[in-house]
Amino acid sequence: MAVRCSSASIMLSHRLRADADVALVAGDRVSAFFNTPRLRNVRPDESSLMGILRKAFKSMETGAAGLVHSGVIIYRRGVKHYLTGFAIKCYCCHRGTDLRSLLTRGGSVAIVVPLTQLANSLVSAIESMRAVPLKCPVDRLWPDQVITLLNILMDRWCTRASG
Repeated sequence: MAVRCSSASIMLSHRLRADADVALVAGDRVSAFFNTPRLRNVRPDESSLMGILRKAFKSMETGAAGLVHSGVIIYRRGVKHYLTGFAIKCYCCHRGTDLRSLLTRGGSVAIVVPLTQLANSLVSAIESMRAVPLKCPVDRLWPDQVITLLNILMDRWCTRASG
């Protein structure tokens, strides 16, 4: 699932998205950060990304921080670190605010998409940073489908706003 979600987050049909970075966070202890503009030798297929993720997960398990691939860094940081500095912070759940109403505010957007059910402690932690629930069909779609849907909605919004 992590491969499909990473791919949905950083890939367009034939290239990498230049406007999105991705952090895969395990609990609140360790994370793999994908700095998309610095990624190299990644093709738009899941098998290419799988090798990179294997190296990242191995480093995350051992607790070793540092660069595991060009543009992929393991940090000892949790989800709160990645929400800092964003104008709009939200997390996906079956209830909450519509994405379009959040985008009208303008500014940078950070969205937490859970690969499993959100723990109450994580919800409390991200809500303490003023993250709001974002209404997503998380109960009817796989996480990678939710990510794709969010990307499509945000791309359409940005296209309309700039046009």
